Amino acid sequence: MSPEEIQRALKEYGLTVEEATKKAQSLGISLQDYLSKGTIPGSERDAATFVDPRLDWQSTMSRGVRSESLFTPSLPESVLTKRVDVKGFVGRRGIDSTIQPFGYALFSYPAGTFVPSISVATPPSYVLGAGDEVVVTVWGETQLLHRLTVNREGSIYIPDVGPVAAQGLTVAQFRDKLLKRMSGIYSGLVDGAVKANTFLDVSLARLKTIQVFVLGEVRKPGGYALSSMSGVLHALYLAGGPTGDGTLREVQVVRKGAAPALVDVYGYVLKGDKSKDGPLTDGDIVFVKPAGRRVALTGRVLRPAIYEMKEGEHLGDLLTLAGGVRFDAYTDRIHVERVVPFGRRHEFARDVLDYDLRFVNLQALLQSSQAMENGDIVTVYGIADRPENRVIISGSVNKPGPFEFRPGMRVADLLRAADSLKLSTFAERATLFRLMPNLRRQIHGFNAQKALEGDEHENLLLQNEDSVVVYPESQFFPRHTVSVSGAVRNPGEYPRYDNMTVSDLVVLAGGLQEGANLNGWELSRVDTSDIRTYTTLTRIEGEADYWRTPGQKGTLLQDFDVLFVPFDPRVSPQKFVSITGYVMYPGKYSIRFEGERIAEVFKRAGGLRPGGYPEGSRLLRKFNNAGLVPLDFHQAIFHPESRDNVVVYEGDSIHVAFTEDVIYVSGEVYVPSPVLFEAGAGLNYYIRQAGGYKEEADDGKTVVFLPGGKKWEDGDILPGSTILVPKAIDKPNEWLPIVRDLTVILASLAAITVALVQVTK
Repeated sequence: MSPEEIQRALKEYGLTVEEATKKAQSLGISLQDYLSKGTIPGSERDAATFVDPRLDWQSTMSRGVRSESLFTPSLPESVLTKRVDVKGFVGRRGIDSTIQPFGYALFSYPAGTFVPSISVATPPSYVLGAGDEVVVTVWGETQLLHRLTVNREGSIYIPDVGPVAAQGLTVAQFRDKLLKRMSGIYSGLVDGAVKANTFLDVSLARLKTIQVFVLGEVRKPGGYALSSMSGVLHALYLAGGPTGDGTLREVQVVRKGAAPALVDVYGYVLKGDKSKDGPLTDGDIVFVKPAGRRVALTGRVLRPAIYEMKEGEHLGDLLTLAGGVRFDAYTDRIHVERVVPFGRRHEFARDVLDYDLRFVNLQALLQSSQAMENGDIVTVYGIADRPENRVIISGSVNKPGPFEFRPGMRVADLLRAADSLKLSTFAERATLFRLMPNLRRQIHGFNAQKALEGDEHENLLLQNEDSVVVYPESQFFPRHTVSVSGAVRNPGEYPRYDNMTVSDLVVLAGGLQEGANLNGWELSRVDTSDIRTYTTLTRIEGEADYWRTPGQKGTLLQDFDVLFVPFDPRVSPQKFVSITGYVMYPGKYSIRFEGERIAEVFKRAGGLRPGGYPEGSRLLRKFNNAGLVPLDFHQAIFHPESRDNVVVYEGDSIHVAFTEDVIYVSGEVYVPSPVLFEAGAGLNYYIRQAGGYKEEADDGKTVVFLPGGKKWEDGDILPGSTILVPKAIDKPNEWLPIVRDLTVILASLAAITVALVQVTK
């Protein structure tokens, strides 16, 4: 799109560049796509649905589907929000707030939507005028091609021929005239006779521009430059369409020297009839007068709206304009709310009348000659939703759903129509729900099995709108569970089946795990014999071939039983500890027994390698996510009786460091860096080597961590240690606010005291 086209589209939409850009970005498209498509994504509007909770055959469905047509166009949000309200109908009782005057939404489209095409053949009735460009072609014995324009005097200058008058002639008339003139110069034309060997053709190349004035009840009255092929609709679009008070039924075209022509926009919208909308001519006036008689039509019709009615149109014509009634319309009573006409208001105490019109059939309604008054609201109601001959069955039957009701029909007939009961049905009790005349429900219980067997007492007589519910056996005898835990592969809850034994439960749980103890299985069962006792326990001795159930044939399970299979305490999975770094044989070592310690693991790893630095070694522990365990490995290895020789756990990782010769200084010093180790040097020496304390350092809280992770208290600082200098934290002076508030209070008291002294004088 060119910048001019963008500006024109923005003007049509009534948007600024910033607003349109923001809306396009919110839709994830470019500004040009937004302006050219003129559509925005919309969500479907879901209508409410009714579902009987007793009837599982029903399912919720969305019955409201967003429809788009010329009357509800899909446009940018700024356009869709422009309502056309008709004064006198807004807020009236009995009218839907969404009802709009019919046909006006058509003009919400951009004006360029209905620009006439110039690529089609020119109609024979097209009249030439100043500004039209024609192409004159001669072929045969003589060949010519001229592209010529009708000048302001209404003539076309033809080379070798001279000026030829074209104003007011159709293209065909001008061709005939030109043929006669040129036959005198080009003898081969011979006025188009059969013996001619030269031929002439005239066609339009470019249409002239005309000026048309659009006046009256339109949004943007004024003069507009249009193509000479344009009609009334295009002129109305350029003017923004009629206002809410303007007519669509009798749009006038005022042309000099002729009686005003009338154009009915309804004919174009409803029937596609454009016969009355001929091409406009230069200087035409399109005049939109105030709308005439208007009637609102609501309810069960195809197009509810406010319609403008012409003289002589009646109720039947109104329904025709709306596309007729819907299939569920109730035609026996049509309600009309009428504002009493001016000439009859003296006859009534109030100004609004309500009355009903009754019709024997749909044909009588559609052909009704009932007169309509300006401001009438006509409502077509829907039929009642009560069925004439329906019964419903749901639940544990093979084919649930609605069925045709027949006089004399009984419960057994409905059960057979539903393909009888399912195998899992509890046939001893079913329920019939009966709708009473006051819309309340009665309930009747019966035995479904006996009804099928012909028991007159149980085989109830059905009525219209009865609902039968058949229940599954699980509703009365629900299936409960049993549980298993401990040394089985898939512990958890399992359904309890008839004749289910302990062995069956273990098999369902995937069998026993390695290390399961075959002795001392424990079965706990709910005890209802005593209010103070929760469960009773039964000891069961398992077998290696438990799947054959030797000795367990009598151990039947009951609902909610819980089986526990213990592990053999003598069988436990292997546990490992890893050791890396400067030992002779680094690797992953199994823990031989409970309580094995670090020194013993070091011996199994061959001890330290040359260069190994036990003081810098570290222990990382997975157990309980402990992380680094601070130890003195020198004590742990060479003095096994020391407290640093701790017990190793599953997942422990020991790393033996190489000998280090630096001290790591970090934190609030000027040069945080490693400092060469100096035997016997103290803390201050290393701080000075790192540039000394910064001004913001809290030197009193400097901390030293030894290589093994322990905190240094006294003695030598070992190589590989870390010195951390923290930053001082400025604590707010809590006394300043107190002193400030106290000063204000004392000043206030002093002022009060002075005032009291002055008063007492």
